[in-house]
Amino acid sequence: MKRISLYTTMIGFAVLSSLSSCLKDESQPDFTKNQAVIELPIGSSAANGGGNSIAAAFTVDQTPSDYFVYVNYAAPEAAAQNVTVTLKVDTSAVTKFNTVNGTTYAQMPANGYTLAGNTVVIPTGQRLVKFPIKINTINLDPLKTYALPITISDGGGFTVSGNFGTLVSIITLKNKWDGVYTVTGTMLDTQNSALTGQYPRTLKLVTQGPNTVAIQDGDSFAHGILNAGAGSSYGSFSPVFTIDNTNSTITSAINYYGQPASNGRSARLDASGVNKFTMSADGKTPVSMKVKYILVQNGDRTFFDETWTYTGSR
Repeated sequence: MKRISLYTTMIGFAVLSSLSSCLKDESQPDFTKNQAVIELPIGSSAANGGGNSIAAAFTVDQTPSDYFVYVNYAAPEAAAQNVTVTLKVDTSAVTKFNTVNGTTYAQMPANGYTLAGNTVVIPTGQRLVKFPIKINTINLDPLKTYALPITISDGGGFTVSGNFGTLVSIITLKNKWDGVYTVTGTMLDTQNSALTGQYPRTLKLVTQGPNTVAIQDGDSFAHGILNAGAGSSYGSFSPVFTIDNTNSTITSAINYYGQPASNGRSARLDASGVNKFTMSADGKTPVSMKVKYILVQNGDRTFFDETWTYTGSR
C-alpha cells in the first residue's frame, strides 16, 4: 500500500510540474514581446503573391477627389513616440499584380493623382493614420481601369510588413449621370405588336466616356421588353446617350453595338422628347431623366418614351 501511495504521489508531482511548465508559456506566444510593424492594413489579398488590393470608384469632376490609404502601427501598445513613415508610388507593384492575377490594369499616370508629400506621421499614443491623396479624375480615361500602388519605403525605424507593405488601389471612373434607375414609360413596336414595354424596370446607365452613358440591364447592355407577355429584349440594341455637361441635355443617341449593328439596328434620339436630366441643386447628382428615343430597323421601328428616376450609384 505504501508503494502505491508513493507512486500516486510521484504521478501527482509530475502532473503539477507539467501544468507549471505550461503556465510558464512554453507553448503559448507572448504577445507583449511582439515587435512593432508598420503596415497598410486595408485591402484584400488573393493569397497568390500578387499583393493586396482595394477597389475605389470616383465620379469625373473638375475638382480633384479626396482619397486616402491607412497606415498602421501594429503592436500590442500604441506608438510611444512620433513615427514618421515614408511612402512611394511603386510602379513595379502594378506589373507584378497584373502578371500574377492575369489583369491589364493601367498604371495611373503622374497627372492622375497628387500626393501632399511622401511622409505621414503616426503620433504618440496612436496607431492608425490616413495618408491623403488627390485623384485628378479630369485627367483620366473613364474607359480604363487604373492601378495606383502605394508602398512603404521606410518604417521610421520599425519593421515594414512583408504581407501588407504595399497596397494597390484599383480605380474606376464614372461620370455624374452613371447610376441605377427605376424606369417607367411606354414603348411601341410598329412592326411586331407582340413586343411591348416592360415597366417599371430597374436599369443602369453605365459610363462610356466623360459625357456618355449606355443602358445596361442586369449585366448586359440591353433593355428588357416583353414578347407576348414573356421577358425578352432586342438583340444587339442598347442606346448610348451623349449629354451636354453644361445643362445635362441629351444631345444624341446611338447604338452601343454599332450604328447600325450587324442585325441592322440603330438608335436615334426623338427630338419631340424633353431629353434632359434634372440634377440636384449642386449639379452633381441626377434626380431623373426624361427621354424619347427610337430603335431604327428598316425605318423607325420602336418608339420609347421614358422617365428614369435615380435610385443610387452602381
